[in-house]
Amino acid sequence: MLKISGKNRIGRLSAPVFVGALALLLASCQEQEVAEAPETVAPRPARVMVVSEVDDLFTRDFTGRVDAVQTVDLAFRVSGQLVELPVVEGQRIAKGDLIAALDPTDFQNAVREARVNFEQKKKDLKRFETLKDKQVISEGKYDGAKTAFDLAQVTLDKAEQNLGYTKILAPYDAIVTSRSLDNYTIINAGTSITRLQDVSEVRININVPETLFAQATETAILNMSAEFPSHPGKVFPLEYREHSTEADKVAQTYRVTLAVKDVAGYNIIPGMTASVKVKLDALDEDHRTAFFVPTSAVGALPDKSPYVWVVNKDEKRVDRRKVKLGTVLGDYIPVVTGLQDGEMIVTAGVSHLSENQQIVPKL
Repeated sequence: MLKISGKNRIGRLSAPVFVGALALLLASCQEQEVAEAPETVAPRPARVMVVSEVDDLFTRDFTGRVDAVQTVDLAFRVSGQLVELPVVEGQRIAKGDLIAALDPTDFQNAVREARVNFEQKKKDLKRFETLKDKQVISEGKYDGAKTAFDLAQVTLDKAEQNLGYTKILAPYDAIVTSRSLDNYTIINAGTSITRLQDVSEVRININVPETLFAQATETAILNMSAEFPSHPGKVFPLEYREHSTEADKVAQTYRVTLAVKDVAGYNIIPGMTASVKVKLDALDEDHRTAFFVPTSAVGALPDKSPYVWVVNKDEKRVDRRKVKLGTVLGDYIPVVTGLQDGEMIVTAGVSHLSENQQIVPKL
């Protein structure tokens, strides 16, 4: 009885131990199977585009505005009453044309008076010279006569000058943009009469981004041209005139002034808009074409070198490729090396992709 009882006790204790060991063994096998199973990542949706080569990479389009060579407000340098004001607003005038004139009567009288006084002082000086030579008068009296003559000369010159100031002539070929007064108005010296714009040459101002401004040297510009909405289809060649050296504080652009050539017969006046094309020379023959891609398609490695994700069209997997970029143009940037015509690239979310990752392309 004692032996049988001992065997049954051992049997009852071993069963739970065996079951627990079996459970641990099965769990260990399951963990090993999970660890050995390959990790799978679901394909990631991604927007893509097929790149195509562009051969006018170095042509830039700008919106320009026609401006006068110079603008000036004309005014009399003497006071008086207007008696001639033949110009009207919008009129084209030539250099030397009469703009306005004052009543010259008072000024003519002043000239005559000054001339009579001058002639008298001239005779007095000659008489004193004769007396001085004969040593009849002192040197001091002669000097007084000489001073009086010089002052009479100054007075006559000033009177004649003021008489000349009674007329305003056009200083250059111009357009009368505004007329401030009516004829027969009595005015003071310095009162603006008209505003003129110099149209001896038609000029266009464009605003150039600082990135392009730094690259566009005179030797890099192949040609420049402009088209006006008022003359559709007509292309006008342009020449460089000047540029500002201080950037706009808000837009960070520089003003560049261009001159329009061959405008004879075309009514182009200040204030009109123009579409300006500037074609630049490439840095070398290999960079005359490029691929325009969205700026969102370009990523940067830790060393700041740019890259794009190129999509394998068969397996839909991405491959990181380093590229060389041109100047950013708005939302797009030219890729000058690193891509081939017809390749597919990812255009958004480039920082969330990894090498050889599979994607679901969305055009």
